[in-house]
Amino acid sequence: MTTIKSMTRTDQAGQLRRLREQGIASISPRRPRAIAVTGGKGGIGKSAIAVNLAVSYAGLGARTLLVDGDLGMADLNLLLGVAPERSALDVLQGMPVGEALVEVHGLHLLPALNGSFQLENMDAEARARLLDAIDGLATRFDTLVVDIGAGIGRNQVEMTGASPTVVVVATPEPLALADAYACIKVLSRKHQRRRAYILPNRVRNQDEADEVVSRLNSLVHRFLDFTLTPLPAIPYDTMVSEAAAEGLPVVLSRPDSPASRAIRLAARRLDVLAADEEQPIEGRFFHRRQITGDLS
Repeated sequence: MTTIKSMTRTDQAGQLRRLREQGIASISPRRPRAIAVTGGKGGIGKSAIAVNLAVSYAGLGARTLLVDGDLGMADLNLLLGVAPERSALDVLQGMPVGEALVEVHGLHLLPALNGSFQLENMDAEARARLLDAIDGLATRFDTLVVDIGAGIGRNQVEMTGASPTVVVVATPEPLALADAYACIKVLSRKHQRRRAYILPNRVRNQDEADEVVSRLNSLVHRFLDFTLTPLPAIPYDTMVSEAAAEGLPVVLSRPDSPASRAIRLAARRLDVLAADEEQPIEGRFFHRRQITGDLS
């Protein structure tokens, strides 16, 4: 594994200690959690949210596994500043999953592979083998965060539906809201999910965050048997893109930025709200549910 651009180990340790001191100390680090971060639309900052949530949990002391679920269009390695030599494709080809992991910023990443047609178009048997491999790490890690790729294909729906906790990221743009609703509708109708968390991202003020939640809730309440629980919104913050360009999580490189503070607050709130949910079974992350019907 080659490091593209990263902090020194001393810098990382210092910033991880700061996370413990900056408002997320109420999280129980060793409580099992498995979180899918989704949203339907690309370009809404979902991957940055997934990375920084995972780093926040790791900074608290949770043994954290981050999975790049955008299997054929991988980008988490860029956000973390690493160039992996192995990926989920190697796991499907027989490599022990532990050998494909990359340790960075206090967590472990299972990378996907950008441009991999095979990963992006896995059949049901290959998808089950990959989920089984990730499940095999549940005794090694307390926390799983999966960054789900854009769209509502089989890979995205299966990985999201199997995760006990689902976070739907949405920005105020009408297309992003429409795609977030499409994602929720598929989860509800094809995976019988009845609950998810909505995380407004890149909002300019609280009124804009409230509008994101209100518009999605109006659709959900009208057409679905589904509960959307809002999480603290993440404000528009240019420091997020600056950190991403450097290959560093913003909660580490700019811990006092508005987005970093909001992400830590969202992590704490999610942990409290999700504590009473259906949790990962001991020794497994995922709860497998058969998709009903096609995805139309």
